[in-house]
Amino acid sequence: MSEENTPKLPSWQEFQNELVVRALKDESFRKELLADPKAVVEKEMGKLKEGSKLPEALEVKVIEQPANALYLVLPTMSDELSDEVLENVAGGELNILCCNSCGLFGCGPC
Repeated sequence: MSEENTPKLPSWQEFQNELVVRALKDESFRKELLADPKAVVEKEMGKLKEGSKLPEALEVKVIEQPANALYLVLPTMSDELSDEVLENVAGGELNILCCNSCGLFGCGPC
């Protein structure tokens, strides 16, 4: 398949939002996501790009936010991110499946 015919992969934010919306609509998916978040995320990534795997050392957590709380998740600071990568992240241009090893941006071990 040529690059022109290859579907555009979602950004991490878009992918994450799709998981949240599905968890709000589908109670069994929500329970599965809470019970084994890494397996569910990996399975959903695999639907976008066959063979996508997360690094074994990567921990994936899903937290249910109570109505009386607001969570703000900050990414880890890294000296390794170039200005170009930071601009792409800020502009929402970064695809979720950009790491050749695991398919996830910012996975750490890769």
